[in-house]
Amino acid sequence: MPRERVPGDLLPVEASPVIGGPLGRHAAARNRSAGRLLPLIVVMVALPMSLAVTRQGHCIANGWNGDEQFWRGCFSDLPAQYQLGGLDAGLAGWAGGQGDLEQMPLLSGLMALLGGVVPGESWLDASRWYVALWAVLITAAAAVSVWCVGRLRPGRLDLATQLALTPAYVVAALLSPDLLVVSLLLGAMLALQARRPTTAGVLLGLALLGHAWVWLAPVALLAAAPRLDRRPAAVRTVLVALAVVAVSVLALLALRPGLVLGPLRRWWEAPAGYGALVQIPELLGFPLPVWSVTVVALAGCVLAVLGAVLLARDAWRPATWAQVLAFALPLMVLLGKSLPVQAVLWLLPLAILAGISWRTHLGLVAVEAVHASALWLYIGYGTDADKGLPPAWYAVVVLARAFAWAFVMWSLWYTPVDNPPVPRDDGDDPDVHRPAEPVAAVGAG
Repeated sequence: MPRERVPGDLLPVEASPVIGGPLGRHAAARNRSAGRLLPLIVVMVALPMSLAVTRQGHCIANGWNGDEQFWRGCFSDLPAQYQLGGLDAGLAGWAGGQGDLEQMPLLSGLMALLGGVVPGESWLDASRWYVALWAVLITAAAAVSVWCVGRLRPGRLDLATQLALTPAYVVAALLSPDLLVVSLLLGAMLALQARRPTTAGVLLGLALLGHAWVWLAPVALLAAAPRLDRRPAAVRTVLVALAVVAVSVLALLALRPGLVLGPLRRWWEAPAGYGALVQIPELLGFPLPVWSVTVVALAGCVLAVLGAVLLARDAWRPATWAQVLAFALPLMVLLGKSLPVQAVLWLLPLAILAGISWRTHLGLVAVEAVHASALWLYIGYGTDADKGLPPAWYAVVVLARAFAWAFVMWSLWYTPVDNPPVPRDDGDDPDVHRPAEPVAAVGAG
């Protein structure tokens, strides 16, 4: 007897792997929609974030102090900044100069705001509450990021699923508040696609006040806009973002100049830091002078701008804002003064939005997990050489990590992509729910 043919999948081909397999033949049509599936995908964020909190278990029980937090792999900048930065004084201390944080104004202000409201009679209790509040905010930021990716790519809900379930949250989410900046940037991308350039500009402006790497985003947007027929909207978005930054900076300078100039000054004077390629000579016994590290970092910024222009110009199909930014970002941060563990949270959502595969995604996270463990062991080496990782071996891990980031760039350049049609400013609105045909991302010539 001939074999019975299996009925086709009711979901779009790209969305079928969201949960695993086709819908049943009697499933309602509305169950295939992004609006029905996306809330379920967003809820999935709770799984890796729960594991991230569990990973903090030893430090939650015993405190974030001493070398034990490195041996146990539960170090976090959040309680460290709370204890060392005087964040218990709240916004009043932040504005009055009582604390001295490394973060840019948006994040430092939010960290001080939360620091002023946490309860607890002891430093340990207060630190626990502080980490708990940040865990809630960071989980919310991760959920918003997943929702934005799902709305930006409704025909590729597997991309939102990738971001919701990424093990990168377990490795890095609770190290810093950086996911809040990522969610603002993805929100700006969604607002721009929805023909709201003013809203996009406000969100982008807030993100620019949160972290230095975001300043590459306006460059990537302006580079990608001409071939997408979105130049007027892109220019308006960038101008609004710069206006938000200008008004905020003037207000902060009047309040306390150190809030704006302090992070810039510390970056300028900083030597090579953890995770950076420029730290490798120091790990091998030949530290570079600060001025040369600064020159390399500035050269990386220039190279990133050139990379953004190159991809936007040479792509066979017009590259999206996220694709251009994800390609250019490694060029800047790999040559930067430091490449912290949480940097994977800057790159990964953009790369997933651009369409990288699960294999590339998980390969990057695996390397990041190895680097995070190696970093904690290297820091502990200074107090216990028998348990710690020698500097030369940490240099090998740093180099391997750089190759992993370079492979992501290679994937973004050569891997076939299926960028969705983008509404043009002339009123031609293609169906954004219709997936485009896969084509090669960049031509060989």
